[in-house]
Amino acid sequence: MKDYNRILFSKINALQGRFYILDAFARAGAEWVIIASLAWFISSTIVIFWPDKNALFFCLLVFAIIWTLTWVVSIIIGFFVKESRPFVNQPYTKKLFLPLMSWKSFPSDHAMSAFLLFFMSIIFGLPGSFALLILAIWVSFGRVFSGIHYPIDILGGFVLAGVAAIWAKYILLLL
Repeated sequence: MKDYNRILFSKINALQGRFYILDAFARAGAEWVIIASLAWFISSTIVIFWPDKNALFFCLLVFAIIWTLTWVVSIIIGFFVKESRPFVNQPYTKKLFLPLMSWKSFPSDHAMSAFLLFFMSIIFGLPGSFALLILAIWVSFGRVFSGIHYPIDILGGFVLAGVAAIWAKYILLLL
């Protein structure tokens, strides 16, 4: 049986080094766009909820709690799945940079964070939510292109963020 996950990863990773601008675009997505996404989320929250400081702090607190719980679940999943990063499993992998840790690949914490920002912005009705979707896709592409994650890791981060957002929406409806 073919491993389509590794085949797709290899095809995307093989593009690395062909075009300087694509390498720069992917590296920015892999490393820095998540910070821009968080800044967008916080700025939008401030713009919408500023007159009501309680709502502002509540929104930011809910996001921080949901993100923390989701990250803990991601770490626990990583302990059980035990999938190393592509550059560890496949030494021929091209990489644009070395991440801080290499023990865990599945699910992608960056993809989980980027998609959670998108989903939570929809839940809170923030302006420009769909721009966060574009940024999350950019982050995801950058992580695969850079040789840091397999496509299935990105999908795992997306699903984990979606489940967390559904759970958050349910909890908020109960409050």
